[in-house]
Amino acid sequence: MRNRIPRRRGHRGRARYLTTAVLALSVMASATACGDLSATKSKEARELLPPPAIDRSNGLRIDGELVADRKLYEAAKKDTVILYSGTGKEAEDLAVARFEQDTGIKVELTRLPTNKLAERVLSENGAGKLSAEAIRITDPRIAQQLAKAGVYVPYRTPFHTKLRRQKAVTNDRFWTGYYFVNALGYNSALVTDHPPTRWEDLTASRYRDKLGVVAITTGGTLNALARFQIESFGPEFLMAQGRQNARIFDSTSTEVDALARGEISVASLSFNNAFAAQLAGAPIKLVIPEKGISASAGPLGLTAAGVRSPAARVFANWQMSKEGQSFAAAQGFVPARTDIKPVKSGEYQLPQADSPRFHLLTEKGFAQHADADAKVWKKAFDFIG
Repeated sequence: MRNRIPRRRGHRGRARYLTTAVLALSVMASATACGDLSATKSKEARELLPPPAIDRSNGLRIDGELVADRKLYEAAKKDTVILYSGTGKEAEDLAVARFEQDTGIKVELTRLPTNKLAERVLSENGAGKLSAEAIRITDPRIAQQLAKAGVYVPYRTPFHTKLRRQKAVTNDRFWTGYYFVNALGYNSALVTDHPPTRWEDLTASRYRDKLGVVAITTGGTLNALARFQIESFGPEFLMAQGRQNARIFDSTSTEVDALARGEISVASLSFNNAFAAQLAGAPIKLVIPEKGISASAGPLGLTAAGVRSPAARVFANWQMSKEGQSFAAAQGFVPARTDIKPVKSGEYQLPQADSPRFHLLTEKGFAQHADADAKVWKKAFDFIG
């Protein structure tokens, strides 16, 4: 199995990133010691997207859009959201900080990788001890499992009709909170001449032994990437990447860290994860190729406890509001709603969900292609796992 290359040491890009990381950890440690970590996240959330116009005179209205009527909002302010999430911790921490800023409602967050989160949820549910009220998952197939197990229960946000029309809702038990997307990235300290601009550049000879990819066994976003590449360029494109002696990672976070440190110089990667690293000072530049990006849904739903919880209902409503969707876009996700103005992720403008450059692997697509594509991918990368 070709999944390791020697670490490169002493490079200025790696040193710069590690210095930034040490400083960031020092800030976090100091903030925690002072009980001020939430304040740090709140500041970051405000800087990522300008604060909205909020009217609490008769319920909760954000940028003119009703998120909660008076009765619901008054009850929610006395309540706490219990959120389980498979999204990356940095992203979810920022979303929680923004929600708390906008609403004044507190969130209790449990963050685990989606597979482990699903195991915990199903175990707690089977024992009648599920405390989660809102659950965000990164794989539509697992969302279906939770729905069949009765974990997700019917709930409609005020934006349900719009979401159904925009194909972000396919049933009444969960919906798409936002879309996860994969694009290209490179280490800007290492790659100074002729940086990649196209997907096809991943197979250029200059990137042999320098390419990073995440294993398809990691989850739904990688199934979506494989399907997009096979449909757009054919199975041979995966084979050509495999011949690059690519380094294979078991998570997007470890891949992004390796790219930032200069252990690889180019990668196909999770846009949100890499964008967060760039914001933290990593020498990473992102590329949105002309042929587009791959995408998969990020399901969100409420449990029975969540439907009973005013705070959880407000959280679900907020996530699907213009404000919640715009903030997701600012973080490097693609909003589920297509009726909001495009919002940049820093210097980047991702395609909207209704753009021809947005290539979504639907639930039907997962069922039709995921297993077969995984076999093609494993053969291409000589991967056993």
